[in-house]
Parts: sequence; structure tokens; C-alpha cells
Amino acid sequence: MASSAAIQQLPLVCPGHNRGVVELNYSATTPDGVFFISACLDGKPMLRDGVSGDWIGTFDGHKGAVWSAAITPDATLAATGAADFTARLWDALTGDALAVLPQNHICKSVAFSSTADRLLTAGAMTAISVYDVALGEAPPLSTLIDGGAAAGVKPPGVKFVRYVGNSPHQVVSASNSPRDAFLCTWDVRSGEAPTGRIELTAGVRSAELCAEGTTLVVVTDDAKVHVLDASSGKVLREPLQVAEATESASLQLPGRGRLVTGGRDLEVHAYDYETGAELESLRGHHGPVWVVRHAPDGETFASGSDDATVRIWRSNPQPNCGAAAGGASNGGA
Repeated sequence: MASSAAIQQLPLVCPGHNRGVVELNYSATTPDGVFFISACLDGKPMLRDGVSGDWIGTFDGHKGAVWSAAITPDATLAATGAADFTARLWDALTGDALAVLPQNHICKSVAFSSTADRLLTAGAMTAISVYDVALGEAPPLSTLIDGGAAAGVKPPGVKFVRYVGNSPHQVVSASNSPRDAFLCTWDVRSGEAPTGRIELTAGVRSAELCAEGTTLVVVTDDAKVHVLDASSGKVLREPLQVAEATESASLQLPGRGRLVTGGRDLEVHAYDYETGAELESLRGHHGPVWVVRHAPDGETFASGSDDATVRIWRSNPQPNCGAAAGGASNGGA
């Protein structure tokens, strides 16, 4: 339980969406600042200032709910995946669409390589696709599919896919099936079958690959948060038991000071990474919290909710202090 002396924060509220916000991802710190992109079921992914939460622009073009959104470390390119059976590549400086990439089904996950020259897409399809960003709307360079799966059995699809570290070849993914209590690792140079498994305690509810590219934070269906090394599969801490309602978790870096979670209880919870003790229980959202993500400096984190808002909170709040300079609410589109 959180300490009774914990400071009740007043977060920055970022309106503008009109349906649930289901994914958030930050850029690295650039000469122009830090930015984050939000994926929303209203089909209108948005770009915002990562400190103030100010709306910068909306990526217009999808014809269905947007389930995934990614931004390159330098904040020059963005990618989105949606229920309209497309992934899209965007110029994050102008908002212009650079490519529409047809998918065979709903696209639930998109991810850039560390050098931003490759893009992964996955979802309710049988394969993970690998695209060359420079080739625009050209077909995928390759696909990753489990050729060893039983004949006649439809693959469950993929809910999460990421490149690992700086490798242009190593990929990690999570199945859409609650029966699959593991992550798969892949080598894009072969792609015929996973190269390995990282065992978990239950099916994957959500996952985060931290900005340094190797630390995985995974929420499983038995309400545990796993922290793993994606390159080796090594367990970095014992699984943390959290509220049954938990949907998402994020690790504070640098320093591994805190883990934060959000879920169907409408609250954001902060835990001490080492001890697992709950430090804060943050209220403010009016709907389930589907995603939480830390800013690259670890000083703040953002939460996205079914109430159609993003809220920005301080990792180490001080009395009578909001999340960031600029007040308690920043406008949307």
C-alpha cells in the first residue's frame, strides 16, 4: 500500500483525442527537445512535446483505430499501425505521409530499428514483416514466421515486436495468445522459426522495451511484472506481483529507481524497483489506464487512458508542484 504521506500530484492533462489512448512512445532527447507520439482508437495519432505536453500535430490518414505508434530517436520519422489493415510511415517534422504499407489484417505493433532504416510490423497476421524505410511502399524485405508450427493451426498473431539493442538482426516478439507464456526471439536473416524463447509465468498482457534497447518490462496475465534482458533472456529481478487490473508497466531509467503501472482500476501505481514496495497511488484518470511510459530522462512519465487523455506525472514529486512547468492542462487539436 502507498504511504499515507505520499504527495498527491496534479498532473499535466493533455486532451485532444476522443477515444482511448492505447500506446505512447517517446523520442530520445534531441536538440529541439523531447517528443512523444500517442496511438488512439479514434484513428488520429498525435505528436506532443514530451515536457509540456503541448500538441504539435496530428497524423491524418488512417480509416480505423490506431493500435500502435512509434517515433525514431531523433524525432524525424513516425510509424503507425491500425485496424484499417495498414501501417503508415510519416515525416514527423511536417506530418506528411511517406508510405502506406498494406497488411493482411489489423496491425497491432510497429517498431523502428535503432538506426531508423528498418521498420517492423505485426498484428493479427501470420508473420512479422521487415521493411526498408528508404524504399517507401515497396514490399517487405523479409518476413518472420514460425515454419515449425503445427500444420492446419492458425498462428495467434503478434501483439508486440521490437528490435533488440543496436542489432539490425535480433528481434523479440510476444504472441497474442494468452496460452503462450513466453517471448520469442528471432534472427531476421533466417526468419523461418524463432531462434529462442524467454519463458514467463503466463501469457503476455503488454510489454515495453526500454530506451536503451535491451531491458524488457512485461506484464503477464497472472498480474506479474517481469524485468528481463532481451538480448540474453536473463531475469533482472524477481517478478513483481501487482494488482490484477494492471495493463501496462514502465521502468524508470536511468537508475532503475521506480516501476510504474496502470490498469483497469483507473489508477497509476509507483513501486520501488528494488523492494517492490508501493510508493504512490495516483488518481486522475476517468477510465482504464492502458499504457504508461517514462520520458528518456526518467524525471517524468506519461499515462494514456480510455478517458481519451494523456497525463504527465513527476517521478519524484515535490509539494505543491505539478508535473512540469506550464500549468495543469495543455490543449489538444
